[in-house]
Amino acid sequence: MFSVLLFLTNLIVLSTADGYTCAGYLINPPEDLTYYFPEDWREDMVPAKYAGSQTCNWQINVLEGYYATVTFYKNTDMESGITCTYPNGQEQYIEDKEHNPYIFTYPQFQVNLHVSDKQGEFSFKVVWSKYPATCKMNMELTDAGALSAVPNECVNTYTSPNKVMLIGFTLKDDLDVLLRQSAVFEGDSVNGEYLGNLYYARYRQIVSPSNKLTVYTWWLNQNINYTLFMGMDTRAVGDVQQITGLNCPSDPINKCYITLNSNYNISAIATIGRQPDFLEPIMQFPSESTLKIYEEQINDNHLVAKIDKSNYQTRFPMAVKNSLKIYHLDKGRVSIPLTNSENEAKYDTVYDGRYVNVHSFDYGRTSYQQDTSQTFQTQPNKKLYFQFNVKYFDINGNTTLDIKVSRDGKLVYSDTFSQTNLPPANTLKVFGDQMAINYQTYGNYTMGFEVDLLTTKNDIPTTGSTTPGGITRGTTQRYETSTKSGTTQFTFVSVLLIIISSVL
Repeated sequence: MFSVLLFLTNLIVLSTADGYTCAGYLINPPEDLTYYFPEDWREDMVPAKYAGSQTCNWQINVLEGYYATVTFYKNTDMESGITCTYPNGQEQYIEDKEHNPYIFTYPQFQVNLHVSDKQGEFSFKVVWSKYPATCKMNMELTDAGALSAVPNECVNTYTSPNKVMLIGFTLKDDLDVLLRQSAVFEGDSVNGEYLGNLYYARYRQIVSPSNKLTVYTWWLNQNINYTLFMGMDTRAVGDVQQITGLNCPSDPINKCYITLNSNYNISAIATIGRQPDFLEPIMQFPSESTLKIYEEQINDNHLVAKIDKSNYQTRFPMAVKNSLKIYHLDKGRVSIPLTNSENEAKYDTVYDGRYVNVHSFDYGRTSYQQDTSQTFQTQPNKKLYFQFNVKYFDINGNTTLDIKVSRDGKLVYSDTFSQTNLPPANTLKVFGDQMAINYQTYGNYTMGFEVDLLTTKNDIPTTGSTTPGGITRGTTQRYETSTKSGTTQFTFVSVLLIIISSVL
């Protein structure tokens, strides 16, 4: 039976010229499932004035199978003592003149008013609703990978071999309060224990006590069509202690940064998208820190780069590919500008000492979307040695890898590698001002390619690897042909070092 039960005070809220006074209340949903405070106040009115120097508390029950939508109306001199408390005990400060709704779930939430001697205005409205009959999405995690989701109308349940970790993502346009329109539960339904919401998860991941975790969002899919949350098995995050997700602002005028603060915990930031992250050069790097960059998974097989004080000046700009990119910092603090524009990052311009790991977008896993065309050039009127080594090349079907180097507009090196013309195992060195790499699969299903490139001003000796002190995948050169059912490996050994160079 629905009822309104008040305790520690009378039913009547005392109102005087100095404002209303209140005490403690226990609220159950009324028959019409709507509650106002004060009772004679409505949302088309200015908020009711309260008297200073008082403490009030509302304990508001939510029945199983229901949720409560609450809108607060607060006009004060930034009064900090007006808060709400979620079912898991997390307390949230209520902002002045901020009317985006809060969502609260079973079994109870609280509203708290503990104010100074100053008067202010505060009212609120509660509406209880049943969860709608809706679809169910079940997402099975492995102990290595991750699965992300955009907001939708379904109940989203993750299941993992161990515990489930939920990573929240920021919104693109600084409207993070919309993320309050979400809830995260333990187990496989909205009736499980409340663990938090996506507003909280953008600061710190949420971990389920069991191997199941459920996410539900309200109305977010009406305006947001990009990733808001991602599930991972707790084993898949490795040694990371704090991980969050980043969506860069929609407006390119607003600069985007990968900012990692690992002064207290090993931290990581994830980005998701079917376009590369281009990391721009930075002016300094902390001497005690190591930045590891992963594509798709956090393990050595998916480690793209290892950046520290000794090599950061030669590694940027950098392209990070695959749908999921993860930036891992062990200690200290690092902030790196990020853009999705190759031109803005000046990614295609090489300089003396620059190292580039060039690979296809889905490199390392079978995909139909591995075609890659990339050109690098020197600064105007400059020429460098292009030292490159084909680290991995999936040659399924009629797939080709074409590499050309030019100098002053004339082609000085050109070769097209294929099943019948494999690349040499050693490093090639060509003097020029432009290099073009073109990997074409012609519709074949491949694992892509990887080429290490080092550009230098001087003709320094090569030792078979162009990687300057960092770690990249594919340290053993391989040429493979892939099919959906399996992989056949071809090996190629050569002791020939090809040097094509001349100085004008």
